[in-house]
Amino acid sequence: MSFKPDNQTLSFSDLELSQTKVKNNTLEHLKNLDQSIHWDPIESTLLENYPIGKKKKGPQAYPPLMLFKCLLLRNWFQIKSDVELESLINDRFSFKKFISLPMGEPAPDSSTFSRFRKRLTLEKYDMVLSDISDQISRQNIIINMGSTMDIQVIKSYRSP
Repeated sequence: MSFKPDNQTLSFSDLELSQTKVKNNTLEHLKNLDQSIHWDPIESTLLENYPIGKKKKGPQAYPPLMLFKCLLLRNWFQIKSDVELESLINDRFSFKKFISLPMGEPAPDSSTFSRFRKRLTLEKYDMVLSDISDQISRQNIIINMGSTMDIQVIKSYRSP
């Protein structure tokens, strides 16, 4: 088993959507947030502590960073269930872009999120969340969590 490649070639829909000039606040907020977080140490921690995807045989697993970003979306947008998270990822270009999932690929299914949380352990989950929180605090970024319709990311000019 290995991880699904995250640098897949772009589909026609990916190319078309990348050329679209439609204003999408959620897409812009998530893009800015994605660029503000240094993901390499987070990915290293996740890879060290996530036992899936390390074997050469078997189906390819989703990368743990992708799954963790899905859980971040669930938290930030106050999504009530893994089933709803799966549905929203399949529906929203901004979510797929944030987790680096090509438009033509389906979201991980809801049971994948549940298994990921159990395998990661609460201690490691909290450790990674703390790292992200520290990073955004140092940059004076505030995330106003809300429903899937109204997340807002604000660059603050004062220390939290």
